[in-house]
Amino acid sequence: MPEETGSVMRWLLVFSGLMMSGMWLDLKAEPRPPDLQAGQSILVVDQTLTSTGWSPAPVDPARNFEQQLAGNQLSSLASCSGTGVGYCRYDYQRSNKRLVVVTVPASQPDQAGRVARWWMESVTLNPAH
Repeated sequence: MPEETGSVMRWLLVFSGLMMSGMWLDLKAEPRPPDLQAGQSILVVDQTLTSTGWSPAPVDPARNFEQQLAGNQLSSLASCSGTGVGYCRYDYQRSNKRLVVVTVPASQPDQAGRVARWWMESVTLNPAH
C-alpha cells in the first residue's frame, strides 16, 4: 500500500506542476460552436458572439451595396447576394476556428436579417515571418 500511495503522490505532483506552469491544456480555450438558432436576429447574434470572444473576420470588407442589402453595417458582414433570396454571410473567428453565419432578409424591411444556417471551419494560421 505505501508504494501505491507514493505513486499517486508523484502523479499528483506532476499534474499540479503542469497546471501551475500553464503547460496543461486549457480545454475552455477551444472554440465551441455557439448556441445559435434559426430565425435569430443577426444583431443579437453579433452582440452575443463578440461578447463571448468571437471577432468579426471577413476576408474582405463588405461593399456599400452589400451593407444596404444587409440593412446594417456590422463589421462581420462578408458579402450579400444581390439576387434571389438575398442571403448575407457574416464571418467570425476565435483561435483557429471560423464561424460562418448566413442570414435571410427579415419579413419587415426595418428589421435585421435572420439566421438561416451556420457552420464552423478550421483556419490555417500563417507562421510568423
